[in-house]
Parts: sequence; structure tokens; C-alpha cells
Amino acid sequence: MTIRFIPVHEITEPRTIAIGLSGGSGTGKTFTALRVARGIAESMTGKKGAPIGYVDTENKRALHYKEAFPEMMHFDLTAINDGGELVGFGVDRWIEVIDAAEAAKLPVVILDSFSHAWEGIGGVLDEQALALDRLVEQAQKRANGRYEIDPSKFGQLAWAEVKPKYRRLIDRIVRAKTNIIICTRAKPVMQKGFGDKAENARATKTRRKDVPWDPASDGDLMFEMTAMIILDPVAPGCPVHQIKVSDQFKNLFDPRRPMGEMTGAAMAEWAKGEGEAQRQKEMMDFAREKARAGSAAFKTWWATDEGKAARPMLRPIMDEIQQIAADADKAAAQSDDDPFANEGPSDEQRGEGFNGIDEDEIAKRVRDETNAMAAAA
Repeated sequence: MTIRFIPVHEITEPRTIAIGLSGGSGTGKTFTALRVARGIAESMTGKKGAPIGYVDTENKRALHYKEAFPEMMHFDLTAINDGGELVGFGVDRWIEVIDAAEAAKLPVVILDSFSHAWEGIGGVLDEQALALDRLVEQAQKRANGRYEIDPSKFGQLAWAEVKPKYRRLIDRIVRAKTNIIICTRAKPVMQKGFGDKAENARATKTRRKDVPWDPASDGDLMFEMTAMIILDPVAPGCPVHQIKVSDQFKNLFDPRRPMGEMTGAAMAEWAKGEGEAQRQKEMMDFAREKARAGSAAFKTWWATDEGKAARPMLRPIMDEIQQIAADADKAAAQSDDDPFANEGPSDEQRGEGFNGIDEDEIAKRVRDETNAMAAAA
């Protein structure tokens, strides 16, 4: 293998985009995916009506939009092959689909619903269950009735067999030479609390307590996306829950407005090294640096002509800016005479939480906190 490091100015092919759209029924996943895909396809090719690849596992549901999107190139992916055999939605079938989209030189392809790769027939959960049954059966044969077999102890071994295959599929998506929009189903999460204080009653794949939806997919998939959005039925097509959005795209995703052709076109411009995306990121980083000087310094800059011109660009990160400035103000108020001021609770304060508690209870609390942190990670 010859290894050559290439100067970036010699690399002229566009970057590729992978967008994740997740949501429950009635959130507008299919229509939104088609609109964004149209923007990507037309911007990438420079042609109106450029083809949009569509891999449909939902009983040809995408064809409901064939009049609105006549450029759609549809493929009906079912669990049964042409010979009538049940083959499911395993990893190799999805890789084959992406290979075919690249061979057809499609500028963009939509995978809907990619949840079948996770929880459908022949999907990851199905494969893991089969592997678990096989491992338990083998262990029972070895035991030959001499001792009890606990199936729960073989779960991780079963995952160790299945997960590498799935990672191969994710790697194929990341390395695709065509742009991909991945649609997944999302399930509601039971809430605790009410109103503004409501949060998820259990850990979810998004790792956020404020997003009451859990995508029916692998927890790592969404973080491999260029942008990951969870749609909500309260505002179909709008990027209400933004799980992963880089600074370059924050101005494209307004929770009050549905995503559409302009969203896809702007992301395609970034992929081609065009548009305002990079300048937006640089301005956001500049504003964060200003906020690190404290609230007063940031307000002074905000009132300048430069600050006024930047305001529309910075609106998506103003909560973050305010927090940075508040932290800077707090740090500035600390006494230089005490190097450990405000560095968290003192040893005495930490100990107060354990007053009157026996050692076993303390050990249990520590174990519970450790397990909770491990589960969240």
C-alpha cells in the first residue's frame, strides 16, 4: 500500500452529506426528506429535476408523493426476495442498496425506514436474539443438566457477534460517495414531572433528558450524521429537536420553520466548498471568544456595527453565549487570595450528605451513581 498525504487544495471532489431524520407517525419524515433531497440533488448537479434515489421499506409509502416528486427513482425493499424467500433486512442488503445507488450515480438517496436495519426481520435485534439463543443452547449442552445456565450472562457475547457486522454498514454509509438521508422511526419516551420541568423517565439513545423521543436505531448512528434531527408531531417537518447540528448549519435549522429545498441546497453548497457556512462557524467562534471576556465586554461588542451585523447569524447560539458570559463573570468574581474558591462543595459539605448513613448504604449509593454514569456513557 502506497501512502501519500495530499495537499487539501488538490482535493476537489465535494464532501458528502449524511442527514438523519427521525420521528413518529405524522411528523412529516417522508415529505421533508424528499424536499431536502431535491435541494441537494439540484444543487449538486446544477439541474432542475435531478434524480432522487428512494429506498422504500414501508410498503411503497413514498409513492404517495410521486406526483409531487416525479424525479424520484424508487426501489421497493421488502423482506422477501424475487424468489419468494424470506431474506429480511440484514446488513448486506443495505450495503448492496448503497452500492447500487453509487453505481447509478444518484446525487442523493433516501433510506426509509432505516429502522428495519435495527429492529426489522433479519435486523440487528433479530440477529442478536438468534445469537443469544444459540449461545445459551450450546452452554446448556455443555452443562448437561449439572448446573443452571443464566441466559442473561450471554447477552454481551451475542452482541459481540452482531455489532461488528452493523458497524460495517455504518462505515459504508459514512464512506458513501453519494449523499444519504436516513429516516428512522422514533418512539415516545415516558416523562416524569410536568411542564417546563418534565424530563425523560429513562435514559435514551439521544443522551438528552429534554427530547421525549427515542429513535428506533443504534445509539451511535445519529452521531455519525452530518446533521441529526428528531421531528415532532406538534410541528411536522420542523427541526424541533436538534441532536447534532454543527455551527456551519445552525442557521439552516429553525425550529419554527419546516425544512425544505433551501435546507438541502445550502448543505450542498457547503459540501462543494461554497456558501456562507464556514463564515458562519468562524463568526460563532469569534462571538464565543468575546463572551469569555464577560457579559460587559460582550454587550459592548454587541452594540458595535460588527456585533449588529452578526446578530442574525448568532441567534441559534445565544443561550450558549449567555452561559459562557455568565461563567466568565462568576470566574472574575472569585477571590485571587483563595485559589480554591468556588471549586465545588468542600469535604465537609460532601460529608454532610452521608451523615447518619451506615457504610453499606454509602457503598450502595456509590455503586448506583457509578452504574448510572456508565449507562449514560
